[in-house]
Amino acid sequence: MSLHYCRDHGMNSISRFLRKITIDMSYTFRHWRRHQRATRHLLLWTPSKIIKSDNIRRLIFPDLALIGATSSFICYYNVHADFVASVLNQSFDVALPSLLSLPVECFTLTSVALGLLVTFKTQTSYQRFTEGRSLWGLLINESRAMASRIMARVPSTTATGMLSSDVADGKMYAVKLIRTLPVVLKYHLTEDGCNPHIEIKQWTSDHQIRQATTAALRCELQQLWNPYDDKQKSFTERLVEADIANRPLYVLHELQHTSANIFSQPSLGGLDPVAATEMDRSLTTFHNVLGACEKILRTPIYTPYTRFTSRFLFMWCNFLPLAMYPVAGPVLTVPVTLVTSFFMLGIEDIGSRVEQPFNVLPLWQYCQTIDQSCLQIVRHHDLLEEVDHTGDEEDLDEFDWDVESLGSYVDPLATSHKKI
Repeated sequence: MSLHYCRDHGMNSISRFLRKITIDMSYTFRHWRRHQRATRHLLLWTPSKIIKSDNIRRLIFPDLALIGATSSFICYYNVHADFVASVLNQSFDVALPSLLSLPVECFTLTSVALGLLVTFKTQTSYQRFTEGRSLWGLLINESRAMASRIMARVPSTTATGMLSSDVADGKMYAVKLIRTLPVVLKYHLTEDGCNPHIEIKQWTSDHQIRQATTAALRCELQQLWNPYDDKQKSFTERLVEADIANRPLYVLHELQHTSANIFSQPSLGGLDPVAATEMDRSLTTFHNVLGACEKILRTPIYTPYTRFTSRFLFMWCNFLPLAMYPVAGPVLTVPVTLVTSFFMLGIEDIGSRVEQPFNVLPLWQYCQTIDQSCLQIVRHHDLLEEVDHTGDEEDLDEFDWDVESLGSYVDPLATSHKKI
Protein backbone atom coordinates (compact mmCIF):
# COMPACT_ATOMS: atom_id res chain seq x y z
CA MET A 1 0.00 0.00 0.00
CA SER A 2 1.40 3.37 -1.03
CA LEU A 3 0.50 6.99 -0.50
CA HIS A 4 1.09 9.79 -3.01
CA TYR A 5 2.47 12.80 -1.17
CA CYS A 6 3.66 16.16 -2.51
CA ARG A 7 6.42 18.05 -0.74
CA ASP A 8 7.54 20.01 -3.79
CA HIS A 9 7.14 23.79 -3.82
CA GLY A 10 4.97 23.89 -6.93
CA MET A 11 3.63 27.06 -8.51
CA ASN A 12 0.16 25.56 -9.06
CA SER A 13 -1.87 22.41 -8.51
CA ILE A 14 -0.71 20.86 -11.82
CA SER A 15 2.97 21.14 -10.98
CA ARG A 16 2.35 19.81 -7.49
CA PHE A 17 0.45 16.85 -8.97
CA LEU A 18 3.34 16.08 -11.31
CA ARG A 19 5.90 16.24 -8.48
CA LYS A 20 4.12 13.93 -6.05
CA ILE A 21 6.22 11.14 -4.55
CA THR A 22 5.25 7.68 -3.35
CA ILE A 23 5.48 6.76 0.33
CA ASP A 24 5.24 3.07 1.13
CA MET A 25 3.00 2.51 4.14
CA SER A 26 3.69 -0.15 6.75
CA TYR A 27 2.88 -3.47 5.11
CA THR A 28 0.47 -6.06 6.44
CA PHE A 29 0.02 -9.66 5.31
CA ARG A 30 -2.65 -8.56 2.83
CA HIS A 31 -0.31 -5.96 1.34
CA TRP A 32 2.46 -8.53 0.91
CA ARG A 33 0.08 -10.87 -0.93
CA ARG A 34 -0.86 -8.10 -3.36
CA HIS A 35 2.77 -7.08 -3.73
CA GLN A 36 3.89 -10.61 -4.64
CA ARG A 37 0.98 -11.82 -6.77
CA ALA A 38 1.74 -13.54 -10.05
CA THR A 39 0.10 -10.88 -12.26
CA ARG A 40 2.03 -7.97 -10.77
CA HIS A 41 4.10 -7.39 -13.93
CA LEU A 42 1.07 -7.20 -16.21
CA LEU A 43 -0.97 -5.02 -13.86
CA LEU A 44 1.76 -2.38 -13.79
CA TRP A 45 1.03 -1.62 -17.47
CA THR A 46 -2.68 -0.90 -17.04
CA PRO A 47 -3.68 2.73 -17.80
CA SER A 48 -4.55 3.47 -14.16
CA LYS A 49 -1.18 2.23 -12.92
CA ILE A 50 0.69 4.18 -15.58
CA ILE A 51 -1.13 7.39 -14.64
CA LYS A 52 -0.42 6.79 -10.94
CA SER A 53 3.25 6.05 -11.59
CA ASP A 54 5.25 8.80 -9.94
CA ASN A 55 8.25 8.16 -12.21
CA ILE A 56 6.26 9.09 -15.31
CA ARG A 57 4.60 12.09 -13.68
CA ARG A 58 7.85 13.47 -12.28
CA LEU A 59 9.87 13.02 -15.50
CA ILE A 60 7.33 13.93 -18.16
CA PHE A 61 7.97 17.63 -17.57
CA PRO A 62 10.40 19.24 -18.06
CA ASP A 63 12.98 16.47 -18.61
CA LEU A 64 11.26 14.21 -21.15
CA ALA A 65 9.51 17.16 -22.77
CA LEU A 66 12.84 18.84 -23.53
CA ILE A 67 14.45 15.61 -24.73
CA GLY A 68 11.45 14.95 -26.96
CA ALA A 69 11.71 18.45 -28.42
CA THR A 70 15.44 17.98 -29.09
CA SER A 71 14.82 14.62 -30.78
CA SER A 72 12.01 16.06 -32.90
CA PHE A 73 14.18 18.97 -34.04
CA ILE A 74 17.00 16.63 -35.05
CA CYS A 75 14.60 14.40 -37.00
CA TYR A 76 12.97 17.40 -38.69
CA TYR A 77 16.34 18.85 -39.66
CA ASN A 78 17.64 15.58 -41.07
CA VAL A 79 14.48 14.98 -43.12
CA HIS A 80 14.44 18.52 -44.52
CA ALA A 81 18.20 19.13 -44.40
CA ASP A 82 18.51 20.40 -47.95
CA PHE A 83 15.71 22.92 -47.56
CA VAL A 84 16.87 24.18 -44.15
CA ALA A 85 20.51 24.39 -45.29
CA SER A 86 19.58 26.36 -48.41
CA VAL A 87 17.46 28.85 -46.46
CA LEU A 88 20.12 29.46 -43.84
CA ASN A 89 22.84 29.65 -46.47
CA GLN A 90 20.97 32.36 -48.39
CA SER A 91 20.00 34.31 -45.28
CA PHE A 92 23.12 34.07 -43.12
CA ASP A 93 25.71 32.62 -45.49
CA VAL A 94 26.21 29.67 -43.12
CA ALA A 95 27.16 26.22 -44.37
CA LEU A 96 25.42 23.46 -42.41
CA PRO A 97 25.89 19.68 -42.60
CA SER A 98 23.38 17.72 -44.56
CA LEU A 99 22.89 15.24 -41.67
CA LEU A 100 23.13 15.71 -37.92
CA SER A 101 24.55 12.50 -36.47
CA LEU A 102 27.18 11.01 -34.18
CA PRO A 103 28.81 7.57 -34.19
CA VAL A 104 27.15 5.03 -31.90
CA GLU A 105 30.56 4.26 -30.41
CA CYS A 106 30.53 7.62 -28.61
CA PHE A 107 27.53 6.53 -26.56
CA THR A 108 28.72 2.95 -26.19
CA LEU A 109 31.94 4.09 -24.53
CA THR A 110 30.38 6.77 -22.32
CA SER A 111 27.43 4.61 -21.26
CA VAL A 112 29.73 2.49 -19.09
CA ALA A 113 30.98 5.52 -17.16
CA LEU A 114 27.45 6.95 -16.95
CA GLY A 115 26.09 3.65 -15.63
CA LEU A 116 28.73 3.56 -12.92
CA LEU A 117 27.96 7.14 -11.87
CA VAL A 118 24.19 6.61 -11.71
CA THR A 119 24.52 3.23 -9.99
CA PHE A 120 26.87 4.56 -7.33
CA LYS A 121 24.56 7.51 -6.67
CA THR A 122 21.50 5.25 -6.36
CA GLN A 123 23.25 2.72 -4.11
CA THR A 124 24.60 5.43 -1.82
CA SER A 125 21.16 7.03 -1.60
CA TYR A 126 19.54 3.69 -0.79
CA GLN A 127 22.07 3.11 1.97
CA ARG A 128 20.93 6.40 3.49
CA PHE A 129 17.32 5.24 3.16
CA THR A 130 18.13 1.94 4.88
CA GLU A 131 20.00 3.72 7.64
CA GLY A 132 17.09 6.10 8.22
CA ARG A 133 14.62 3.21 8.48
CA SER A 134 16.97 1.32 10.81
CA LEU A 135 17.25 4.35 13.09
CA TRP A 136 13.49 4.62 13.41
CA GLY A 137 13.29 0.88 14.01
CA LEU A 138 15.84 1.30 16.81
CA LEU A 139 13.77 4.17 18.20
CA ILE A 140 10.66 1.96 18.24
CA ASN A 141 12.46 -0.93 19.95
CA GLU A 142 14.18 1.25 22.55
CA SER A 143 10.95 3.14 23.30
CA ARG A 144 9.15 -0.12 24.02
CA ALA A 145 12.01 -1.38 26.17
CA MET A 146 12.31 1.81 28.19
CA ALA A 147 8.57 2.16 28.74
CA SER A 148 8.41 -1.45 29.92
CA ARG A 149 11.45 -0.93 32.15
CA ILE A 150 9.95 2.17 33.73
CA MET A 151 6.63 0.51 34.49
CA ALA A 152 8.15 -2.75 35.77
CA ARG A 153 11.42 -1.76 37.45
CA VAL A 154 10.73 1.66 38.96
CA PRO A 155 9.33 1.04 42.47
CA SER A 156 6.11 2.82 43.35
CA THR A 157 6.67 2.33 47.09
CA THR A 158 9.37 3.64 49.40
CA ALA A 159 11.69 1.54 51.53
CA THR A 160 9.14 1.69 54.35
CA GLY A 161 6.41 0.27 52.13
CA MET A 162 4.53 3.55 51.69
CA LEU A 163 3.03 4.35 48.31
CA SER A 164 4.88 7.25 46.67
CA SER A 165 2.59 9.40 44.56
CA ASP A 166 5.56 11.30 43.14
CA VAL A 167 7.05 8.15 41.67
CA ALA A 168 3.69 6.91 40.38
CA ASP A 169 3.06 10.25 38.65
CA GLY A 170 6.67 10.34 37.45
CA LYS A 171 6.29 6.97 35.76
CA MET A 172 3.28 8.13 33.76
CA TYR A 173 5.04 11.42 33.02
CA ALA A 174 8.10 9.57 31.69
CA VAL A 175 5.99 7.28 29.49
CA LYS A 176 4.30 10.33 28.00
CA LEU A 177 7.72 11.80 27.29
CA ILE A 178 8.61 8.61 25.42
CA ARG A 179 5.39 8.90 23.41
CA THR A 180 6.19 12.55 22.67
CA LEU A 181 9.75 11.94 21.44
CA PRO A 182 8.89 10.41 18.01
CA VAL A 183 6.28 13.10 17.39
CA VAL A 184 8.69 16.00 17.86
CA LEU A 185 11.39 14.07 15.98
CA LYS A 186 9.00 13.74 13.04
CA TYR A 187 8.60 17.52 12.94
CA HIS A 188 12.35 17.95 13.37
CA LEU A 189 13.20 15.82 10.32
CA THR A 190 10.51 16.96 7.87
CA GLU A 191 9.51 20.39 6.68
CA ASP A 192 5.76 19.96 7.19
CA GLY A 193 5.73 17.38 9.99
CA CYS A 194 3.94 14.87 7.71
CA ASN A 195 0.88 17.14 7.51
CA PRO A 196 -0.36 17.22 3.88
CA HIS A 197 -2.77 20.06 4.65
CA ILE A 198 0.22 22.39 5.20
CA GLU A 199 0.95 23.65 1.69
CA ILE A 200 4.44 25.08 1.44
CA LYS A 201 5.09 27.10 -1.70
CA GLN A 202 8.07 29.00 -3.03
CA TRP A 203 7.03 32.28 -1.45
CA THR A 204 6.18 30.76 1.95
CA SER A 205 8.57 32.19 4.54
CA ASP A 206 10.33 30.17 7.22
CA HIS A 207 8.34 32.04 9.86
CA GLN A 208 5.04 31.01 8.28
CA ILE A 209 6.19 27.40 8.03
CA ARG A 210 7.22 27.46 11.70
CA GLN A 211 3.84 28.86 12.71
CA ALA A 212 1.92 26.23 10.73
CA THR A 213 3.97 23.30 12.01
CA THR A 214 3.85 24.59 15.59
CA ALA A 215 0.06 24.76 15.44
CA ALA A 216 -0.08 21.21 14.08
CA LEU A 217 2.35 20.00 16.76
CA ARG A 218 0.27 21.64 19.48
CA CYS A 219 -2.79 19.72 18.29
CA GLU A 220 -0.88 16.43 18.42
CA LEU A 221 0.47 17.16 21.90
CA GLN A 222 -3.05 17.80 23.18
CA GLN A 223 -3.83 14.17 22.40
CA LEU A 224 -0.92 12.98 24.56
CA TRP A 225 -0.90 15.41 27.49
CA ASN A 226 -3.60 16.49 29.93
CA PRO A 227 -4.21 20.23 29.45
CA TYR A 228 -5.90 20.43 32.87
CA ASP A 229 -2.78 19.28 34.72
CA ASP A 230 -0.56 22.26 35.53
CA LYS A 231 2.73 20.37 35.21
CA GLN A 232 1.83 18.76 31.89
CA LYS A 233 0.38 21.97 30.50
CA SER A 234 3.52 23.88 31.50
CA PHE A 235 5.73 21.35 29.72
CA THR A 236 3.74 21.45 26.47
CA GLU A 237 3.74 25.26 26.47
CA ARG A 238 7.48 25.33 26.95
CA LEU A 239 7.98 22.72 24.25
CA VAL A 240 6.21 24.70 21.52
CA GLU A 241 7.91 27.99 22.31
CA ALA A 242 9.70 29.67 19.41
CA ASP A 243 13.11 29.68 21.08
CA ILE A 244 13.25 25.86 21.31
CA ALA A 245 15.41 25.03 18.29
CA ASN A 246 15.79 21.29 18.99
CA ARG A 247 12.58 19.90 20.47
CA PRO A 248 13.68 16.23 20.54
CA LEU A 249 16.71 17.23 22.60
CA TYR A 250 14.41 19.16 24.94
CA VAL A 251 12.23 16.07 25.47
CA LEU A 252 15.26 13.87 26.09
CA HIS A 253 16.66 16.26 28.70
CA GLU A 254 13.27 16.37 30.42
CA LEU A 255 13.27 12.57 30.49
CA GLN A 256 16.81 12.54 31.89
CA HIS A 257 15.78 15.06 34.55
CA THR A 258 12.80 12.90 35.54
CA SER A 259 14.98 9.81 35.81
CA ALA A 260 17.64 11.57 37.89
CA ASN A 261 15.35 13.45 40.28
CA ILE A 262 12.52 10.96 40.80
CA PHE A 263 13.47 7.44 39.76
CA SER A 264 16.95 7.51 41.27
CA GLN A 265 16.05 9.16 44.57
CA PRO A 266 16.82 6.80 47.52
CA SER A 267 14.12 8.47 49.65
CA LEU A 268 11.49 7.54 47.06
CA GLY A 269 12.59 3.94 46.76
CA GLY A 270 15.25 4.40 44.08
CA LEU A 271 16.34 2.22 41.21
CA ASP A 272 18.84 -0.55 41.66
CA PRO A 273 22.20 0.07 39.97
CA VAL A 274 21.49 -2.29 37.06
CA ALA A 275 18.14 -0.70 36.25
CA ALA A 276 19.60 2.80 36.60
CA THR A 277 22.39 1.90 34.18
CA GLU A 278 19.91 0.50 31.67
CA MET A 279 17.88 3.68 31.95
CA ASP A 280 20.92 5.77 31.11
CA ARG A 281 21.80 3.41 28.25
CA SER A 282 18.35 3.87 26.71
CA LEU A 283 18.67 7.64 26.96
CA THR A 284 22.08 7.45 25.30
CA THR A 285 20.55 5.37 22.51
CA PHE A 286 17.88 8.02 22.01
CA HIS A 287 20.58 10.68 21.74
CA ASN A 288 22.49 8.56 19.22
CA VAL A 289 19.36 8.10 17.11
CA LEU A 290 18.73 11.86 17.15
CA GLY A 291 22.32 12.62 16.16
CA ALA A 292 22.38 10.02 13.38
CA CYS A 293 19.10 11.32 11.93
CA GLU A 294 20.43 14.87 11.99
CA LYS A 295 23.58 13.66 10.22
CA ILE A 296 21.51 12.24 7.36
CA LEU A 297 19.34 15.35 7.18
CA ARG A 298 22.16 17.89 7.25
CA THR A 299 24.69 16.08 5.03
CA PRO A 300 23.71 15.22 1.44
CA ILE A 301 25.78 13.17 -0.95
CA TYR A 302 28.71 15.33 -2.07
CA THR A 303 26.91 17.92 -4.21
CA PRO A 304 29.59 18.26 -6.98
CA TYR A 305 29.23 14.52 -7.61
CA THR A 306 25.44 14.78 -7.80
CA ARG A 307 25.55 17.78 -10.13
CA PHE A 308 28.19 16.25 -12.39
CA THR A 309 26.13 13.05 -12.70
CA SER A 310 23.02 15.09 -13.50
CA ARG A 311 24.81 17.15 -16.18
CA PHE A 312 26.42 14.07 -17.73
CA LEU A 313 23.12 12.15 -17.81
CA PHE A 314 21.08 15.03 -19.24
CA MET A 315 23.60 15.78 -21.99
CA TRP A 316 23.86 12.07 -22.84
CA CYS A 317 20.09 11.79 -23.22
CA ASN A 318 19.82 14.95 -25.34
CA PHE A 319 22.61 13.88 -27.69
CA LEU A 320 21.29 10.32 -27.96
CA PRO A 321 19.02 10.99 -31.00
CA LEU A 322 22.14 11.94 -33.00
CA ALA A 323 23.22 8.30 -32.74
CA MET A 324 19.71 6.84 -33.01
CA TYR A 325 18.72 8.60 -36.25
CA PRO A 326 21.04 6.66 -38.61
CA VAL A 327 19.94 3.41 -36.95
CA ALA A 328 16.24 3.91 -36.22
CA GLY A 329 15.28 6.51 -38.82
CA PRO A 330 12.94 9.50 -38.40
CA VAL A 331 9.98 7.45 -37.20
CA LEU A 332 11.54 5.56 -34.30
CA THR A 333 14.23 8.00 -33.18
CA VAL A 334 11.95 10.04 -30.89
CA PRO A 335 10.19 7.11 -29.11
CA VAL A 336 13.42 5.12 -28.72
CA THR A 337 15.19 8.16 -27.28
CA LEU A 338 12.32 8.92 -24.90
CA VAL A 339 12.08 5.34 -23.62
CA THR A 340 15.84 5.06 -23.10
CA SER A 341 15.99 8.45 -21.39
CA PHE A 342 13.01 7.56 -19.18
CA PHE A 343 14.77 4.50 -17.77
CA MET A 344 18.06 6.32 -17.25
CA LEU A 345 16.49 9.40 -15.69
CA GLY A 346 14.10 7.25 -13.65
CA ILE A 347 16.96 5.46 -11.91
CA GLU A 348 18.61 8.79 -11.08
CA ASP A 349 15.30 10.27 -9.87
CA ILE A 350 14.68 7.38 -7.48
CA GLY A 351 18.17 7.84 -6.06
CA SER A 352 17.55 11.55 -5.55
CA ARG A 353 14.30 10.87 -3.70
CA VAL A 354 15.64 8.30 -1.25
CA GLU A 355 18.72 10.43 -0.58
CA GLN A 356 16.54 12.25 1.99
CA PRO A 357 14.82 9.19 3.49
CA PHE A 358 12.59 10.99 5.97
CA ASN A 359 10.52 12.45 3.13
CA VAL A 360 9.65 8.97 1.81
CA LEU A 361 9.15 7.11 5.10
CA PRO A 362 5.74 6.90 6.85
CA LEU A 363 7.00 8.57 10.03
CA TRP A 364 3.49 9.13 11.37
CA GLN A 365 2.90 5.38 11.36
CA TYR A 366 6.07 4.82 13.37
CA CYS A 367 4.83 7.42 15.86
CA GLN A 368 1.52 5.57 16.12
CA THR A 369 3.36 2.28 16.66
CA ILE A 370 5.34 3.73 19.59
CA ASP A 371 2.23 5.36 21.05
CA GLN A 372 0.17 2.17 20.87
CA SER A 373 3.02 0.10 22.30
CA CYS A 374 3.44 2.41 25.29
CA LEU A 375 -0.31 2.43 25.98
CA GLN A 376 -0.39 -1.36 25.79
CA ILE A 377 2.49 -1.60 28.27
CA VAL A 378 0.75 0.75 30.71
CA ARG A 379 -2.55 -1.15 30.49
CA HIS A 380 -0.76 -4.47 30.88
CA HIS A 381 1.11 -3.19 33.93
CA ASP A 382 -2.13 -2.00 35.55
CA LEU A 383 -3.70 -5.38 34.85
CA LEU A 384 -0.77 -7.24 36.39
CA GLU A 385 -1.04 -5.11 39.51
CA GLU A 386 -4.60 -6.31 39.99
CA VAL A 387 -4.08 -9.97 39.20
CA ASP A 388 -4.03 -12.41 42.09
CA HIS A 389 -1.16 -14.86 41.51
CA THR A 390 -2.20 -17.40 44.12
CA GLY A 391 -3.70 -19.95 41.72
CA ASP A 392 -1.22 -19.72 38.89
CA GLU A 393 0.33 -23.16 39.35
CA GLU A 394 -3.06 -24.87 39.60
CA ASP A 395 -4.21 -23.14 36.41
CA LEU A 396 -1.26 -24.48 34.49
CA ASP A 397 -2.39 -28.05 35.08
CA GLU A 398 -5.67 -27.38 33.32
CA PHE A 399 -3.94 -27.12 29.93
CA ASP A 400 -3.47 -30.60 28.51
CA TRP A 401 -2.33 -30.11 24.94
CA ASP A 402 -3.32 -32.85 22.50
CA VAL A 403 -0.58 -32.51 19.91
CA GLU A 404 -2.08 -35.06 17.54
CA SER A 405 -5.41 -33.25 17.35
CA LEU A 406 -3.66 -29.95 16.74
CA GLY A 407 -1.88 -31.41 13.73
CA SER A 408 -0.33 -28.86 11.42
CA TYR A 409 -0.89 -26.00 13.89
CA VAL A 410 2.00 -27.39 15.88
CA ASP A 411 4.03 -28.99 13.11
CA PRO A 412 3.80 -27.27 9.70
CA LEU A 413 5.34 -30.38 8.11
CA ALA A 414 2.71 -32.75 9.52
CA THR A 415 1.76 -35.76 7.45
CA SER A 416 -1.74 -34.37 6.98
CA HIS A 417 -0.28 -31.95 4.39
CA LYS A 418 0.40 -33.11 0.89
CA LYS A 419 4.01 -32.81 -0.01
CA ILE A 420 4.72 -30.90 -3.19
